[in-house]
Amino acid sequence: MKIILAILAIVVLLAVFGYALFFPRSTFITFTTSKGRGITFSRSGVSMEAAPDHYAANGFDHIQPYVSRLLVPTNRFKSIALFTPDGNRGFGLDARDGVVTAGLTVEWRQEPQKEADIREFFKALQIEPSRDYLAGNGGVPDATRVLDYPIKGDADQISALVKRILQELCGLSPGEPLDITYRDK
Repeated sequence: MKIILAILAIVVLLAVFGYALFFPRSTFITFTTSKGRGITFSRSGVSMEAAPDHYAANGFDHIQPYVSRLLVPTNRFKSIALFTPDGNRGFGLDARDGVVTAGLTVEWRQEPQKEADIREFFKALQIEPSRDYLAGNGGVPDATRVLDYPIKGDADQISALVKRILQELCGLSPGEPLDITYRDK
């Protein structure tokens, strides 16, 4: 019995050592189950994510209550992800310290017009990006342009802007299905 415990302890120590040695700090791995739940492994820990709320039709009709929750004052980080069920079209909102930000990403080398459209959309609203940088994606450095825009207003105003972003920048129509994930950390 002592030998089995000693071997088990050695295996665990080797696993921890290998994890610390070979797993970069800025890397995370997310596995998604067939029901939409996510399990994320990172250097700092393991987290379980609930499946998104799925609206099979008329997804736009369900946005406002999530925005209202996002606007409730708190010192915690809150976010909403609004995407098509396949995850290919959509964007995210987050709130921190009373500031709501719309975050959009674009593969700028493959979609330069999409980046220009995003910039023009917010320029017309006289909103400058609060963050604008290139990030790695799938091991490719500087593959993704990240644009964050601060947005202001009450729940109705922000919901209306979210719908415009989904339609004009993400190519969704109001009747399409929508997966909405709300996080409050």
